[in-house]
Amino acid sequence: MSIPLSHVKEAIIAYTEKFPRSDLQSLQPLLEAINTSDDITARTHLPGHVTTSAVILNEENKVLHIKHKILNIWLLPGGHCENADSTLVSASLREVYEETGIPSDCLKRILPENVPIDIDLHPIPANPRKGEPEHWHADFRFAYRLVSIAKVALQEEEVTDYAWLPLEQMPMRGLANRLYDFIKTSTTAT
Repeated sequence: MSIPLSHVKEAIIAYTEKFPRSDLQSLQPLLEAINTSDDITARTHLPGHVTTSAVILNEENKVLHIKHKILNIWLLPGGHCENADSTLVSASLREVYEETGIPSDCLKRILPENVPIDIDLHPIPANPRKGEPEHWHADFRFAYRLVSIAKVALQEEEVTDYAWLPLEQMPMRGLANRLYDFIKTSTTAT
């Protein structure tokens, strides 16, 4: 079993409705692929496929980042969808637990089910060791609030470190700006 294509399409629609000013042109390869593919979430789907990440905000509005072992860069916890994943959200929560040890009951979704706070399409270099050609990832990023203290336990096979970065230090500037606007709006609404 894998994540149904209809679920991925619903997430894209929900995203464009929530964030109508998003750059849909940058998602063109994804939009073309969902019209010609049955399993866009499979790691073997080329020229690219869907991945998921988690944007985890703590009480100080800092975002959890992990240091990727091979790429040696700060990323959000996340990764490839697996056959056991039934939704994009469940895939992001599974990845959080695998990479950081934070269980899903310590997190509360910020947006409604299946509404990503961001979809980022980016190139992935070829990996001859894994027999993977250059391809793209369409990373569906779901936002969560850390609601109870959770000890971070890193998956040492893929991750070397973690940090709670303030928005102004996030390497993903477009996402940081969206989070800043989102936090500002949600604090003025309360």
